[in-house]
Amino acid sequence: MSSEEIQISVPLLLEFSSNLSSSPRIFARLSKLIENEDTGLDYVASIVKMDPSLVAHILRVTNSAYYGSAIKLNDIESAIGRIGFNEVHKVLSVVIAHDSFYQALPVYGVTATEYADECIAIAVASEVISMKVGMDINAPYITGLLHGIGKLAINLYIEKLGKSSRLIETKNREVIHREERNTFGITSLKAGSELLKHWQFESEIWLPIRRQNDPVRATNYMRQTAILTLALWGTDNFRAYDSEATLPKNITWALKELNIDSCDVPSLMDDIRFEFNDRQNLFSMLI
Repeated sequence: MSSEEIQISVPLLLEFSSNLSSSPRIFARLSKLIENEDTGLDYVASIVKMDPSLVAHILRVTNSAYYGSAIKLNDIESAIGRIGFNEVHKVLSVVIAHDSFYQALPVYGVTATEYADECIAIAVASEVISMKVGMDINAPYITGLLHGIGKLAINLYIEKLGKSSRLIETKNREVIHREERNTFGITSLKAGSELLKHWQFESEIWLPIRRQNDPVRATNYMRQTAILTLALWGTDNFRAYDSEATLPKNITWALKELNIDSCDVPSLMDDIRFEFNDRQNLFSMLI
């Protein structure tokens, strides 16, 4: 643990975080629009155009070999029309990850690639789990994508103070939260949930993030909390899952809450791995 202590002020954290990308807020709005079959292509395009960086990245991906593009498109309406609404959400999610989360966090000793990969992986895991249990994927996906935004906000806060050295010396989630509380007086879970609430995200998104210190004690949005809990654990384990290992207490709770049999966990891990690799292929076109 770092011997340096910096007590973070939440109002100042929110003020500093006004410099963060607006892309996550645009993505949340677009996700709801895309779900509505009556939403017009032109309207979706008009929302995307609010962020020129989104437009540039979406055009780059839709003109890539990934979509077998022989003819180059130069306008966002044609790009969305080419790949269809179903693919727009997937492309947007990867573009948002690049635009907002491809950033190094020196306070945590995390590279830009590590941070972006983690955000994408947890979002994808949340999506896979939601589909398996028959829930809408939108809110859980956004929750997974934004689960670590508190780290980004804390890192920005420390940099604004003119500091850039590593203050958190571990990558173990539980230990990180303990060190954050000791060093900053606040965890990244609390910082992230306060930021998302300030940005007027729905409580079904920021409450599950805040509760990850002790998800078993959740009293509402329990299934959403369980999805994020399982997604975080799945992301840590899908690359080398040991089906013989004893499941942690919070994972046993999450599986029960979501009515998933423990025998289905190996196939769930396979699905998470497959979808994550697919998103990584898309993401690689942007870096």
